[in-house]
Amino acid sequence: MSDSNQISNSDLNIISESQLKLAGALVLGKRLPKEERAAFFMACDQEAKDPTTILIISIFLGGLGIDRFVLGQTVLGLLKLFTFAGCGLWWFIDLFLIMGATKDINAESAYRIYCQLRD
Repeated sequence: MSDSNQISNSDLNIISESQLKLAGALVLGKRLPKEERAAFFMACDQEAKDPTTILIISIFLGGLGIDRFVLGQTVLGLLKLFTFAGCGLWWFIDLFLIMGATKDINAESAYRIYCQLRD
């Protein structure tokens, strides 16, 4: 278990649904049968957004709300667009928060795919 990509046994013991939603693709993939894992990881890779790319979009186009539109947060994107990113304040704060928001959206997407495969 020296490889950093391997998951410890404590990661597999996640019980609550709220923790499962934040677990991420690796933990959820380990909970699926082996024959479904490849399809799960392929679907997660197709839907996942790269946090670094979203940060770059936020730096250059965040004042227009484009970063939020790319993440699928249409209402926040419109609010950001119509308020000129809160006169620049919202744009500046998003520079620090957008990567975490991207990871959360990726985890929610992985959980949705997990639930579809499990049913």
